[in-house]
Amino acid sequence: MSQTTVQLALGKQKIIEDIKVLLNDSEELLRLSASLPGEGVDALRARLRDHVETARGALEDAQSSAQSRYRAGIDCTEKYVRENPWQAVGVAAGIGFFIGLLVSR
Repeated sequence: MSQTTVQLALGKQKIIEDIKVLLNDSEELLRLSASLPGEGVDALRARLRDHVETARGALEDAQSSAQSRYRAGIDCTEKYVRENPWQAVGVAAGIGFFIGLLVSR
């Protein structure tokens, strides 16, 4: 596994954990909002706000990382196609033939 793949998996796991915490705190806020005095609800809302900000930051980081990797992949592909146009045509024709076989079945 490449380092990028490992980082992506760890980032994905962190985002999932943050979203689970956010959902748990949201459910707790909804459940307790009717029975707790203002102080308890305010503290829970502050915790919820912190979790939302953390999750939002993690999602923004994951999005920017994915965009940069996507852009790097596109750049490498464009470079390869420009340097090897006939090989690219051959690969595209092979993939098209393979898809044609799958569709015809």
